[in-house]
Amino acid sequence: MQVYLVGGAVRDGLLGLPIKDKDFMVVGTDAATMLSHGFSQVGADFPVFLHPDTHAEYALARLERKVGTGHTAFDIHSSPDVNLADDLLRRDLTINALAIEVQGLFDDTPVTGEVVDYYGGLTDLHAKVLRHVSPAFSEDPLRVLRVARFYARFAPLGFVIHDDTQALMQHIADQGELSHLSRERIWQETSRAMGEPHGFYFIDCLHQLGILAHILPLLAERLADDEVYQAMMTRLQNACRRDSSLTTRFAMLFSILDDSNELNDCLTQLNTPKAIGQFIHTFVNYHQVLLNLPNITAEQLFTVIEHTKAHKDDTLLMSLYDACEIYQNKSMAYPKAWLHDAITRYQSVSMANIDPALTGKAIGDELARLRKQALYGLLGNFQMANALTVF
Repeated sequence: MQVYLVGGAVRDGLLGLPIKDKDFMVVGTDAATMLSHGFSQVGADFPVFLHPDTHAEYALARLERKVGTGHTAFDIHSSPDVNLADDLLRRDLTINALAIEVQGLFDDTPVTGEVVDYYGGLTDLHAKVLRHVSPAFSEDPLRVLRVARFYARFAPLGFVIHDDTQALMQHIADQGELSHLSRERIWQETSRAMGEPHGFYFIDCLHQLGILAHILPLLAERLADDEVYQAMMTRLQNACRRDSSLTTRFAMLFSILDDSNELNDCLTQLNTPKAIGQFIHTFVNYHQVLLNLPNITAEQLFTVIEHTKAHKDDTLLMSLYDACEIYQNKSMAYPKAWLHDAITRYQSVSMANIDPALTGKAIGDELARLRKQALYGLLGNFQMANALTVF
């Protein structure tokens, strides 16, 4: 039995980056032996085992043969006679097909520290190239998104995608293979990529290679206008550089869609979680109102407070304020304190202010009227102060 540290841990260690997770590959043994050592198997038909103490993943060396469409239709063969080179040949990128032998299952100290490299991963690592290992790359369409994600991670270090790999990614997309991916997996890969410190490179990669049209066709159609694309990319870059939340990053990505049906279509295709989708919709609907607050009406301000439920919890409204600053890449023309004042004005009107003779719908109408009146007074003071400041 031989045990190897493989994949990202080897790659990141060589790059001098923090190692987040360690994955291992075991050659020359079988599932029964792993179980006898106290390891637990992940799934009945997949030769991956969790270490009994560290819970790190230990995979048996395996061969895979594509037997259908999508990224899960593989016949997997693992046995003691599958060697290291065979297993690494199935990896996605050469820089992920590197291995270092360790002492054993319960000691991950390197035997010599020598990096095993069958497919030019070290050369590509030094040249800063993302290149596929073999033609087997095209058998798993999810790898198209994975490469774009790795590009988002490593582009700041100067990495580029090899021309042949770019062409292969485009070919896979053009063949319609991405349509076989589940929406859940597309969201998982996209959200991970967008969450990278420079997540905007993920979208840029898919856009430049014409692959985005196979995932989010309506968005890609709008981004075909270079001016629109540059405006969106500037906002997304701002969000990444400010280390904004994933929700805000997606709001910047979809900020160019002002049609609710188109936005809904994109969010559905991406399998966007409900909470993120709701924030995006709210941002698209109200960011211009908040940006133009010096000219806002009491009716608009009332609607924003009601729809964001800011009178109960101002978290959403304040998040919209922050997103607006990222959208325009400068401070708002008014402080958050002003919005807090507006919420206080709204809350100052209650049932105690309503004529007890009113009933039914008339009560709600009167509450709304009085609250708008209170907001109107605040707006008058604000707009007068703003005018005095301008002139």
